Amino acid sequence: MIFSKIKKHLSIFGIRLYQNRELKRILKEDNQALNLVVESFLELNGTKNRTEYSKLFQQCEDYRQSLLVNTTLISYAIFGSEKKQSVSEICKKASSQPIWAQFLFFLVRKTDSPNVLEIGTNLGVSGSYILSALRNKKDSKFITMEGLSSLCKIANTQFKSLETGVYYEVIEGLYEDTFPMILNKKIKFNIFFIDGNHNKKDTLHYFNSLKSIMSFPAIVIFDDINWSKDMQSLWQVVTEDEDVSYAIDFFKLGVLIMDDSKKTSSPIFKLHISY
Repeated sequence: MIFSKIKKHLSIFGIRLYQNRELKRILKEDNQALNLVVESFLELNGTKNRTEYSKLFQQCEDYRQSLLVNTTLISYAIFGSEKKQSVSEICKKASSQPIWAQFLFFLVRKTDSPNVLEIGTNLGVSGSYILSALRNKKDSKFITMEGLSSLCKIANTQFKSLETGVYYEVIEGLYEDTFPMILNKKIKFNIFFIDGNHNKKDTLHYFNSLKSIMSFPAIVIFDDINWSKDMQSLWQVVTEDEDVSYAIDFFKLGVLIMDDSKKTSSPIFKLHISY
């Protein structure tokens, strides 16, 4: 455990040390989608736009705070488990932290006509940031998938309260049942946030299946790429995929650029936002 923590910190230190060099490498590629990711990354260190959107961010964080004091128990019976957890516990362990949620916000906000698919609604914290970013983008859509009925209801109530005027849908059910529904919706998505399953085999299946409903260039975001050896292996496999144009390793998140106009081997860049 101690060795793995030391290794993690050394890895991140190395990334931060050479970050400016990585940014220069990225900018040399002159790829619109890649530049969009970098712009979103840089926004997190800028005060102007974070101040501009501070009210929206605060609304999302107020929602998070309400979850952190919610003692309602959630059953995992749909997965064949007797496990129960409070909403508060789920929020602490599984909800996207503010810095990462803001990164998603800027990615969505800067994308022209974004259609966003989230695999793993959870309590709707990241979804709140995504929907807030879609405000006034009338032609955009947000679809999010979740297996637990109780979480779907909580997230849906929150999404309604945001009153963004954007089409959204919370799809409830086991992924093995609902994933085919997504593929048959005839909606092309250009942003994907995959955070519903930390199993390499299943997540790789999602990734390959999602190619059929991608609008290019597409941005695919994987959460927790260093969560386990299985997820590290997944990240290595997807970065070597022949359809991937670029990959950015943020240590926690992994971002792929799928651009059908750029089919050569995919460079992997490393940047750091937060622990």
